[in-house]
Amino acid sequence: MYILHNQDGYFLTKSGGWSDGRELPPLFKTMHKDEAINQLFETNSKDYNLRLSLLECEINSKKMPLIPDEKLPPVLKKLTDARYSLETEAPKTTEQDNNVEAQ
Repeated sequence: MYILHNQDGYFLTKSGGWSDGRELPPLFKTMHKDEAINQLFETNSKDYNLRLSLLECEINSKKMPLIPDEKLPPVLKKLTDARYSLETEAPKTTEQDNNVEAQ
């Protein structure tokens, strides 16, 4: 099975985003090398700063890639976690603040 990874070690997802490879279903994966090469060129043509490469992997019983541990990059924080922390850390305005703004 073939998957694509960038210069930072992150893996291309089906939606065109990047994953740390710890969740396998969203990854772009194919059994066909020519299809993987086509995806590599398409993705690279959208962002010429990318340095993509193919990674050939064995598959498990669920036909998911077995990514070697040494190929896994640092864990990505989930975007929803970042949104949540921004919402919870945002300063709350008080009635006094609203009165000052109104003047």
